[in-house]
Amino acid sequence: MTRLSPALLCLVALLPPLPAPAAEVDHAQIRDGALEVLVRQVGAFRSATASLNNVAEDVCAERAAPETLALAVGDAWRAWAPLDSYQFGPVEQAGAALSINFWPDKKDFVGRGLDALQALPEDVQARADGVASVSAAAQGLPALERLLTSDRPVCPAALGIAAHVQAVADALYEGWFSSDGWAQLMRTAGPANPVYLSDEEVTRTFFTAADFGLERVAEYRLGRPLGDYDRAFPRRAEAWRLGLSASIADAQLEGVAELVEGAFAPAAPEETVDRYFTVSKAARERLAAIKPPLHEAVDDQMGHLRVEAVQTRVQELRTILADDMGPVLGVETGFSAADGD
Repeated sequence: MTRLSPALLCLVALLPPLPAPAAEVDHAQIRDGALEVLVRQVGAFRSATASLNNVAEDVCAERAAPETLALAVGDAWRAWAPLDSYQFGPVEQAGAALSINFWPDKKDFVGRGLDALQALPEDVQARADGVASVSAAAQGLPALERLLTSDRPVCPAALGIAAHVQAVADALYEGWFSSDGWAQLMRTAGPANPVYLSDEEVTRTFFTAADFGLERVAEYRLGRPLGDYDRAFPRRAEAWRLGLSASIADAQLEGVAELVEGAFAPAAPEETVDRYFTVSKAARERLAAIKPPLHEAVDDQMGHLRVEAVQTRVQELRTILADDMGPVLGVETGFSAADGD
C-alpha cells in the first residue's frame, strides 16, 4: 500500500474543500412562477386596453376631454412594456409587437399609415376591422399618440385604433391562457411537445426573455435617444411626443424584476438575488430622478450623463443574469426572445 508522507498529508488537509454539487434545479417551479407573473402582466394589459377603449368612446362622443385619452394611452403603453420582453408565442403569432407598438419608426410609417386610415370612410375608421385593414404602423399606441399631438382629427380613427388594441390584448390573453393556450404548451413540455422538449427549455425561454427586456431598455429605449458623445437624438426616444419615454422604460424594468422575483429568485443564491434587486432599484431611482423628460435630458450635457448612468446600471443587470444567475439555473442567454428558444 502506498504511504503518504506527513508533509503531503498536511498539504492535503490545507486544501479547500471541493465545491458541493449544484442542487438540482426545479424547472417546473420556475415555469409555474413565470406563468403566474405573466398572467398578471397580460391581465393588466387587457384591463388597461379595455379602459382605453372606453375613454376613446367617451372622448369621441364629447363626454370627456382629449387629455383623458392621453392619460389612458400612457397607462396602456406602460402596461404593454413588460409584455415587450416576451416576443414569442402569442405575441409573435398575433404580430402584436408591431401592431401594438410600432417602434422604432425610422421612416414615419406611422404617419403614412394614418394617412391611409384617415382616407377611409369614417365608419370604417371607427371599427377595429377597418384599422386591421391598414398598415400595422397605424394600428397601435404610437398612432394614437400621433393623433393626440398633431393637427389630425382625433376621431373617429381613435375609436377604431383603441378597439383594435383591445382586441389584440384579448387575443393575447386567450392565446396564453385558454385551455389549449401557450401556457398549457409550456406545462406539457416533453419529447412529444412540438416546441419544448423539456422544462429546462421553458426556463431558457423565460430567461432569454428577461435578458431581451433589459436589452430593449439599454440599447433601444435609452440607447437610441442617447446617440453618442457627439450627438444625441431626442426624437428617437419612444413616445417622446407624450413625454412617456422614461416611464415606459421603467415599466419594462419593473416587468423584468417581477419575472426575476417570481420565477428565478427561488432557485438562485440569495446574494445574487439581492445584488440584482439592489442594482435594479438604483437604475429605476436614477431614471425617475431625470428631469426634464428623457428626450430633452439627452440633449443636455448633465442630463446625457444621467441617462448614461441608468444605461450602465441596466447593462449591469444583464451581466448579473448572464454570469451569476444563468449558470445556477443551468441556462444561458442566447437567441432572440422572438425565437421562443
